[in-house]
Amino acid sequence: MSEQLPSLDAGRTPAWQRLIEPLARLAAPPPEDPSKPSAPGVENDPGLLVPPAHRERFVHAGLRSRSAPVVFYAAKVLLALGLPLMVWWGMALAAKPISGAQGAALLLSVSLLGLQLPGLWLRRRIERRQRELFEAFPDAIDLIIVCMEAGLGLDAALERAAHDMELRSPALAEELALLGAERQLGVARAQALRHLAQRTGVEEIRAFATLLVHTERLGTGVTDALRVHAQALRQQRERRAEEAAARLPVKLLFPLIFTLFPALMVVLMGPALISLMRQFGPLVAG
Repeated sequence: MSEQLPSLDAGRTPAWQRLIEPLARLAAPPPEDPSKPSAPGVENDPGLLVPPAHRERFVHAGLRSRSAPVVFYAAKVLLALGLPLMVWWGMALAAKPISGAQGAALLLSVSLLGLQLPGLWLRRRIERRQRELFEAFPDAIDLIIVCMEAGLGLDAALERAAHDMELRSPALAEELALLGAERQLGVARAQALRHLAQRTGVEEIRAFATLLVHTERLGTGVTDALRVHAQALRQQRERRAEEAAARLPVKLLFPLIFTLFPALMVVLMGPALISLMRQFGPLVAG
């Protein structure tokens, strides 16, 4: 039996969600074939608006509410229809009516922009959350090692790390708390760790889950393996920081050319040009 990713929260559908769900279905991806086997880690739920493969994006972004896909796809439809109407209304108030091919192209471009804005926001949220999880994960491993060396078991160390990481990374603290809640509900440790990797979508956390599963299966020392893994994550974090620092001059080049350099030239060359105009201006006029 394939392992299932914890589903979005179920319950009674609110009235506002029932109102916007027809709009959301206009932009939602087509439903998958019920006879088709689901992907590993997700389950086919006919009550959900989006297929399991698309639902993982919302889980990676930390949006576990059942209404999150409905709001997301309804926002795509509303922006695709509302932004062109706002542009048309603004042009009409400015006494510049939109007509012809240029007007149609403008409205179509604004509509496509509104259709893509929620996807860009969701992608940015996923990237920001996964970067936060990656940067804070070595510190969480250090806390787990310290707790285990102090005499706590692995499950208790994970719960203590979840409590102590709330200020450093609320997202990682939430994921570790969910891991501890699954363990308290009787879920096997290997399955709970795989759920953690599936919820986050971070490759380093997936490697951490695989490491714990293998150490438990082979009976090797957990703290030594975690210490080596934490050191490797720190080195990888340092390499990413160095790569970002190396790309910084290239990213600053065009803003400097188009913003700072013109102002700098005006400040440096302005007084000299004014002096030349005062001295040679009468000669040229004469």
